[in-house]
Amino acid sequence: MWIASLILFFIAIAGAAIYDRFGSLLRSHLNLILAFGGAFLIGIIFNHLVPEAYALNPNAGYIVVLGFLLQGMLEYLSQGIEHGHHHESDSPSGKMPWAMYISLCLHAFIESMPLSGDGHGAHEHAHHDHTGHVHLTGMETVDATLLLGLILHKFPVALVLMGLLDAFGVKRSSQWLALAFFGLTPMLGMLLYDLILHAGGTVAELLPQYAGGLLIGILLHISTTILFETGDGHRFNRNKMAVTIGGLALAFVVTG
Repeated sequence: MWIASLILFFIAIAGAAIYDRFGSLLRSHLNLILAFGGAFLIGIIFNHLVPEAYALNPNAGYIVVLGFLLQGMLEYLSQGIEHGHHHESDSPSGKMPWAMYISLCLHAFIESMPLSGDGHGAHEHAHHDHTGHVHLTGMETVDATLLLGLILHKFPVALVLMGLLDAFGVKRSSQWLALAFFGLTPMLGMLLYDLILHAGGTVAELLPQYAGGLLIGILLHISTTILFETGDGHRFNRNKMAVTIGGLALAFVVTG
């Protein structure tokens, strides 16, 4: 959990730092960066996460739909920065866009919860082989496929979030403080997940099913929006098609 948390934290900080240094250049290529990550998410959803969810619960589809709807509600507050919508402010107020920020942190909190390898112990009872889980240390096991997907997703989100705070005129120290807390939210999600699992009881038994199903719905909403509703008049062009194929190919390689 701790190593995965640190990786995601530094990815968030790296996204913010790279925006700070190369913001104008990256903005012009943001749609392609997002498309690659969105295609990778689609690949791991159907080749990795969905089989695991149905191995735990044959009725996982209902939970997936709940996750899809939950992400829709979160995007109502965040105005879509999870998939790259960058809202320029005509008159920067210097005030923190709290609704968007809290929504984005809640999104990162929920989507990271199933990362912990401990949460998949129940899968052994489903006789399902999880080649996507690896040992980062002798004591820590994580879903490496999901971790890579969240890395490819979190980097452009951090980049866009930093740009958003800059556009709102938020002072520089507050921008970095906000990005630091955003980077820590995956750790908080994984920590709560592990605490509930180790507490035992009915909630602990059901948690992997619901956390996994909600995650699929959330990522499915984000990835399809990225691929089909952002940039270029909602159309595919040659470059976007190329990076989409690349993202899917990488997903098939790591889940194969």
